[in-house]
Parts: sequence; structure tokens; C-alpha cells
Amino acid sequence: MSTLPFRLRFLVPVIIATLLTACSVEDGVDGPVDAQLWDIVTYEGHLTGNSGSVFTFRQVNDSPLITLTSNKTLEDTEAGTRMMIRYIPENGKAYTDDRINLLSAARINNGSAETEWKKEYDNWNRDKVFIYSSWRSGTYINFHLRLTYSTDPRVFTLVLDPSTRDSEMPEFYLVHIMAEPTDYHDRAYFASYNIAEIWDSPSVKGVRVHVADTNLNKDIFTFNKDN
Repeated sequence: MSTLPFRLRFLVPVIIATLLTACSVEDGVDGPVDAQLWDIVTYEGHLTGNSGSVFTFRQVNDSPLITLTSNKTLEDTEAGTRMMIRYIPENGKAYTDDRINLLSAARINNGSAETEWKKEYDNWNRDKVFIYSSWRSGTYINFHLRLTYSTDPRVFTLVLDPSTRDSEMPEFYLVHIMAEPTDYHDRAYFASYNIAEIWDSPSVKGVRVHVADTNLNKDIFTFNKDN
């Protein structure tokens, strides 16, 4: 990810990434309808001959890697992009390797966590965030949160405290700095940052993520390797 301030461009609706079930009523008889899943995934690229798309993801922590294939091809999307997709598994089973009916796909704010601290990050907690949840899936730290809306560029990224790089529990900071303090309405976003460079070190037992949160009254999220 670029270390320069960038504009948040991709707004994803507030949907919990889990299996949804529903029933339809026709002529007074309840019946099942196709269940839909919402998940944050990594776009791996096109199938041979541009005949479809491949996505991979872990549901949470170190759950098995799941591969999904769709006959729909995504245009202008780079391999490695993190996306929120809505889909129906063809076999009707959640979280198994399968072909899917892809209903929608949207890029979310994503990239690799920064590993060098810059002076501009010193005010990392000036503009607060409203966090619904944060979780780990493989080497990714994910966020579902609300941010104050603005069309001006801002700094929004996950940054390592370099002094903790060689510790058993490296420390990261969720940096959010708007162009200027703004009192305005907010919008919901998803974000996903790859911390593989740090997480994959044999000496690392976990990471701590510092946030300036106004919702959960929680300043630090801790993710251990044994989770």
C-alpha cells in the first residue's frame, strides 16, 4: 500500500459476513430459499481463458483455506485484491471448496501493513474510529468500522511500531488522520491488512493492534497464534 494519504473510495454496506437463511411464503406454505454468504476474500485471478474468477479466504483465525470459483469474470481487478463478495455455494454447504453463483463483488480498503513509521503517523489517534469488530483471518487483520465522511484525501492504514518488530508481540497502530478535523456524518467501511511479513516470523507469538475507538471502549485488540 502507498504510504501517501489516499481517499477512501469503496463503501461496503453493513452486512455481517455469515450465513443468512430465509424462508418464502407462497400460497400459505413456508419453504426454504437459497442461502447467501457474505465474506471478505482474496481475488486470485481469472480462470484459464478468462472463463471465471478464483477467490480464496480463511473464515477466521487459522481455519482451513477455502477456494471458490465462479464463472463470472471480474474486469480491472488485480490479483491479491481483498474484496467483499456475496454468493451462493452450488453444493449448498457453507465454507467448503466449491463453485459459486457470484451475486456481487466490491473491493474494500486493503493492502499490506506499513512497517516503517513516518512523522505524519505521530497523530495516529487524532481522528477517532467507530469499530464494530476486528478479527484475524490467516495473515490478515480485518476491520468493520465507521469513519467520518469526507471527499478529501486522508491517511488510513495499519502501521507497525518498528521498535517492537523483534518482540514476541509486535505492536500495530490503526492510523486515521483526516485532512483536517471534521464534524460530519459517518459511513461504514470494511478494511483488511496483510501482516504476513511480521506474522510469519517464527519468534512472533501474536500481535497487538492499537485503535482510537469510540464504540467498544477497547484500545487494544490482541491476536495470538494459538487462536
